[in-house]
Amino acid sequence: KNTISTSRRTEQNRREENMSEDFLKSIGNELYYSEGEHVSNTTDVMSGKKTVMLYFSAHWCPPCQRFTPKLVEFYNALKEGGKHDFELIFVSFDKNQNQYKEYTSKMPWPCLPFGSESIQTLGRKYGSGGIPHLVVLDDKGDVITDEGVDGVTLDETGERYPWKPKELSELWPEKVLTKSGLVDSSTLDDKYLMLYFSAHWCPPCRKFTPVLSEAYTKLKAERDDFELVFVSSDRDQEGFDEYFGEMTFCALPFEEREAKSGISKKFGIQGIPSLLILGPVPSGGGERPLINKSIRSFIEDGDFSEFPFHPKSYGTLDSAGGDINDEKCLIIFHEYGDDDDQQEIIDVVKAVSEKCKSMSDMKFLWALNPSGFAPRVRSAAKLPAMSEDPAMIILDIPDKGGYYTSEVTDITVENVVDFIKNPGERKQL
Repeated sequence: KNTISTSRRTEQNRREENMSEDFLKSIGNELYYSEGEHVSNTTDVMSGKKTVMLYFSAHWCPPCQRFTPKLVEFYNALKEGGKHDFELIFVSFDKNQNQYKEYTSKMPWPCLPFGSESIQTLGRKYGSGGIPHLVVLDDKGDVITDEGVDGVTLDETGERYPWKPKELSELWPEKVLTKSGLVDSSTLDDKYLMLYFSAHWCPPCRKFTPVLSEAYTKLKAERDDFELVFVSSDRDQEGFDEYFGEMTFCALPFEEREAKSGISKKFGIQGIPSLLILGPVPSGGGERPLINKSIRSFIEDGDFSEFPFHPKSYGTLDSAGGDINDEKCLIIFHEYGDDDDQQEIIDVVKAVSEKCKSMSDMKFLWALNPSGFAPRVRSAAKLPAMSEDPAMIILDIPDKGGYYTSEVTDITVENVVDFIKNPGERKQL
């Protein structure tokens, strides 16, 4: 009995000491070392590691060329210090094998083999929209920080590694501003919390804010288990006061600039308007869970029956925002369709997303607004001008700006699924 119990504990400890199996699968079976030009088993290399850095870079990239020597020094010093069980893996965006071999020749860490299928998978998952990009992960493959380049630059000795960002509870101020004055933030603990990143000077924000204010009032009439807080990017108190006066919900006080900056950084806010939702503070304490980092589409649709708005794999191109830079996207355009035509497009996209739900790294979008984001995507992908015919593309920005077009204008579930399975020639943005 004691022997069986010990074995179980040993096996459990072994599993706990190793990195997540799903993460290891995403890396692939083998890692390449330039020294001696040999390969090692990924599981062996990563055994016992508590953190891993993924370094997205390329020989042809001047900023990468400047940063890589600093990273080599940092890596060697951190290894010699012996305080951290970590590894770093190079994810190459080099254009050919010769560039890859020359670039990796001075790297002391393991590298994904040149041309590995894992490169695209990791690029999509960990947001390597620009390089150099250094992301730090825990032993489950969850992101600790995606600002490792800044970490190495500002913390050359690694004293603060792995640069875990402050939690929301550490950043959030003690008071929030309501229409009747300041109240304790603790009064919001048991509520869902929507954060609205916006500014008075931003035209798209000014357009969306009245819609959001109306939605807030309507939703408040139905339920009181949530609150919405404006996180301002206004340039001065006067602009904030005028803008807040148009809103029906709460705000972080304008003087909480440090909190605003930290919260925006924590949630990766790169453009406004941006609207996300968090769960209540857990009853036993801890951090609010992030439910959905982009809920504009739910608000614009005016249907609140799906509160608290868990993410969907489908939606409008306009609401997807920065997601198109991080994920492979099917986009169907029909800006000049009538109401029935556009509703048919929406129904097809939803049906396709259900059929392709195993494709967790893909978004399914419709673009029906002639003045929204669609013209910019059309222009970038060199699509024909808007017409009465629909058009569809697969946009794969994480694959170094790749995309695919279709000449099919008969938008049916079968035709769209066939396009996804057989997209044809890859094109380059």
